[in-house]
Amino acid sequence: MKKRKFLFLLLVAGMTVVLVVSPVIAGEQYTVFGNPLNLTGYITQGLAFSLSDKDRYDTEKGLQSALMNLFLEMDYKISPQLKFYTSERLSVDWIYQLNHNDDSWHDKLFNKSKGHLNVDDKYWQILNEAHFTWTPGNFFFFRVGKQIVSWGEMDGFRLMDQINPLDSRRGFADVEFENTIIPIWLIRMEFYPRITTKWLQDSALEFVFNPNADFIPNQDIAVGNDAGGIWSPNVVFPDPTAPFGEVRYGSYITDLNEPKNFNHKGYEYAFRVKALVKDTIVTLNGFYGLDNSPILKFKDPLNPYPLITTAYDGRLLLHPSVEGHFPRFKFIGATASRDLPFLAYTPIGGVAPVVRLETWYGFNNTFTDYIKFVKSDEFRMALGVDWKIKIPFLNPKAYFSISPQVYYRCIFDRPHNEEWFDAAGARVTKHNWITSLYISTAYFNSKLVPSLYWMHDFETNSEYFRLQVTYDWKTSWRFTIGSMLFAAEKLPDFKEGNGFSAFDHKDQIYFKVSYKW
Repeated sequence: MKKRKFLFLLLVAGMTVVLVVSPVIAGEQYTVFGNPLNLTGYITQGLAFSLSDKDRYDTEKGLQSALMNLFLEMDYKISPQLKFYTSERLSVDWIYQLNHNDDSWHDKLFNKSKGHLNVDDKYWQILNEAHFTWTPGNFFFFRVGKQIVSWGEMDGFRLMDQINPLDSRRGFADVEFENTIIPIWLIRMEFYPRITTKWLQDSALEFVFNPNADFIPNQDIAVGNDAGGIWSPNVVFPDPTAPFGEVRYGSYITDLNEPKNFNHKGYEYAFRVKALVKDTIVTLNGFYGLDNSPILKFKDPLNPYPLITTAYDGRLLLHPSVEGHFPRFKFIGATASRDLPFLAYTPIGGVAPVVRLETWYGFNNTFTDYIKFVKSDEFRMALGVDWKIKIPFLNPKAYFSISPQVYYRCIFDRPHNEEWFDAAGARVTKHNWITSLYISTAYFNSKLVPSLYWMHDFETNSEYFRLQVTYDWKTSWRFTIGSMLFAAEKLPDFKEGNGFSAFDHKDQIYFKVSYKW
């Protein structure tokens, strides 16, 4: 216990030194070869505490995460038409140092996930973005390097935004969703034809090419405490012959076929046409490439669990042996976004809501029943509304931002009597529905911002809540306190471990301090 306190004090002392020294080296503008160079950055330190009142195998009571993010960025204007931008990130979860000698942490195998979740030390994790941007005149845009291409209109889940992979290893612990997008090596070009008519303006043609310089897939939540840490999903199946009448999934034994770097099998192509059509921003999108997550099946269906171990409490842990690849992924889609002036109702503030729509059609996508791979076309659609309204008795000075969303996914050829899963491991039915709602407002000249985010999965009748308050103290400091809650009804055996039900024991309260320079 004394050692843990010492490590915690050492952490606080180290943070203090970084915060004192960092403004000296960043947050400034310099002149290099007669051109401006800007340095900025931020550092955050978070702490998360479990709200579970029981000692469960799939979670850790008390302090369970101490995630730090250090972010630095630089942009340099080489010439009026040529710019260079780079950003670096260092993420460390100090919980592995703090719980180094904790018996419960070792008994539940959380310590074995250290190599995967303690320090993000791979080059592509540290080198966040690095790209050159060339803009000759007002008709052309060219960017090459490690970058993010964002096509989506929705918040909290992705539909059209499929080019960059995601890092979701730490589950919902990183409450800033944009930090989970992984920049990859891309070539992006845009052309602005400057065609203007009464109904068409601001048109643009965009082409994105992924040469597969370094294949970086989705970093999904891993199953098994020894792989996924505290966010490992709780996947349990009843078995009358097993101790305690149940068995639990442990980590997978995986044989995965990845495309080699610069191999044509890993090339990806994306196209987008964007324009302002009358009062609506419209895009037409197309993508041909690979799914960012692998599709898996049992390596030997007659012996899917060649390794069975025992947890500290005597329960059996099944370790599936699976094989897979990254399937071909191709779709076309469209987005539309516009405000609705006729709904600008004066008694609630007079602000028109903005409606966002995405539609998406995938061709011959790959699914699995873990015995074989199966194919089907699929359709996805999402509708969102952003509306600022006045509620004077709750906040007489600022608006409430209200953003409801609904998401629909249809798998056309899925039989009702079969269990299918997508490449991300999610169970899919023929018709899948998810809704979400985000509400926020601001007090004290926008310094204090409370918010609520809610998401409901109709297939598993499970829910996720995030309640959060941020406070901006001065210019550089931000303090955050929040809670993440999961709720799920008791499900049939074949649905257990799906949706938010897999995280039913992972309720937590979190704190975060951020310093920006």
